[in-house]
Amino acid sequence: MVDETSASVNPARYVAGLARAAQRAGACLHDHTRVEKIEAESHNGARKFRLRTSRGTTTAREVILASGAYTTEATPALRRKIIPIGSYIIATEVLPAELARELSPRNRMIYDSKHFLYYYRLSPDNRMLFGGRAAFFPETEKTVRQSAEILPRGMITVYPQLRDTKVEYVWGGTLDFTLDVMPHAGKIDDMYFAAGFAGHGVAAATWFGTKLAGLVCGETDSLPFTGIPFPAAPIGLRSGHTWALPLAGLWYRILDFFT
Repeated sequence: MVDETSASVNPARYVAGLARAAQRAGACLHDHTRVEKIEAESHNGARKFRLRTSRGTTTAREVILASGAYTTEATPALRRKIIPIGSYIIATEVLPAELARELSPRNRMIYDSKHFLYYYRLSPDNRMLFGGRAAFFPETEKTVRQSAEILPRGMITVYPQLRDTKVEYVWGGTLDFTLDVMPHAGKIDDMYFAAGFAGHGVAAATWFGTKLAGLVCGETDSLPFTGIPFPAAPIGLRSGHTWALPLAGLWYRILDFFT
């Protein structure tokens, strides 16, 4: 299936642009600052939150949890609902122009329909970028190294022409899945949240963020996802306790085999 109205975006440049736009609007950004604990307080009948961070303590009238797969024990109620799954990408050496055109004549963004999917495209300098779940566990130095071995085998099943092509880069990140594979939003422990984008967060998280900002500013709740029950992830899949993730990966491989 070809979607002629689709497009691609550089997510790193996009998030940098969002940061600059937020700063122009008056926001103060503090990167490399981990929130370690959040406590609800009441002062003269008004509720506030005290946030202890790695660089000091601050208070806030409202808190938005936008931590996705990187949710920590600072917000245990949300962490219990998140299933963190790794996603990894390799980049080949620069390909000859003729080979690049053979692999992707229209230079499209491509992904397949499997549960254990692959996604791939050419870079502007004609490298093949090839991604997938690979090691499945959340991203670490170890799983990145494992993915550097796993993904080339998958790439060759799609493009046998790349059998002798050198892989020069590999990296990874962690995606926030939920048990029902649906995004969820609303309030948890009186804090606003949106999570469960399952790899579609570049577009979806922007939309959810706009909606949550409206709620904080007193707008009517028009989010259709706030009324959906948000089940907790089973032990073995939830963030911090992911020992059963390979079993889930095996199940999806079996589904792919029969479909």
